[in-house]
Amino acid sequence: MKRYLFIGIDISKATLDVCMLSLLHITDSHYHQFPNNTKGFILLLKWLKQKSNLVPIEDWRLCMENTGMYSLELNCFLHDKGIWQTMENALQIKRSMGVVRGKTDKADCKTIALYAYRFFDRLKPYVLPNVTLLRLKALFAQRERLVSMHSQLLVGNQSLKGYPKDIVKDIEKQNEKLLKNLSEQIKAVDKLLKECLKQDEELQRKATLIQSVPGIGPQTAAYLLIVSRGMNNFATPRQFACYSGCAPFAHTSGSSIRGKTKVHFIANRKMKMLLHMAAMNAITFNEEIKAYYQRKVAEGKNPMSVLNAVRFKLICRIFSVVKRDQEFVKEYRKIAA
Repeated sequence: MKRYLFIGIDISKATLDVCMLSLLHITDSHYHQFPNNTKGFILLLKWLKQKSNLVPIEDWRLCMENTGMYSLELNCFLHDKGIWQTMENALQIKRSMGVVRGKTDKADCKTIALYAYRFFDRLKPYVLPNVTLLRLKALFAQRERLVSMHSQLLVGNQSLKGYPKDIVKDIEKQNEKLLKNLSEQIKAVDKLLKECLKQDEELQRKATLIQSVPGIGPQTAAYLLIVSRGMNNFATPRQFACYSGCAPFAHTSGSSIRGKTKVHFIANRKMKMLLHMAAMNAITFNEEIKAYYQRKVAEGKNPMSVLNAVRFKLICRIFSVVKRDQEFVKEYRKIAA
């Protein structure tokens, strides 16, 4: 029988807490802490080889929580060395372990290793996103920061209206300069986003297809490509709807509990917000969607439920145009033979 070596890594900004489960007794383990840098990665690899009891490197199973930028450098190092790795949702790991009392980094990395052992059949190898997607993600995050700063200054300007003009005129002048500068910076980032997409023909093509769907703009298309890894992470529109908080779920039990069927709060809220704005845009400017929305509301449907249905319609259209590799046809009519 093939033996796998299960290794859990708890990642923080400065350190890596590593737990290797014993091959003889799964309750026993080896623990060590390493710095979260290149030197630490080399020491980690050396330590794993010493403790692996001659288990070949291709049979190592490294599991870690998805911590974003803190794990990226380690992911690249493991990828270059050809070591199998998987990234799991932290909440998924936490809820799988039942009642747990106390919390330490040492205990957390063992919990991750035990999760990998118990749910080995569910683990999927982690594939690094390509350079273009990583750059897109960084640029989009930069744009979000600039937009947030711009919004804060606008709100600050509104609050200044309560003061006499001669007291705050210097502050208003300074804010106007900052707002102008931030607007220019946002436009510059938008330009960089477009140039970044042009560097990858496949992503550029998918972005064009996605934006052909009425209501979808460049920011929504870019973020959708980032979270879906270029439309490769989700097999069906329903999966993506669940991820983005648009899929409704029943809440019933026995004969007494009959809760409302509603969307779940565990979702990518940024994606949900962008889809919401896209749906509002489609309702306003697309005659077909507008007619659908008005008809359903006239039938007595809750407006927010109809709006959520519009969000799902947009998701289905996005997946359809990408799958068919054909831009959305706004007015399709059958032509008699």
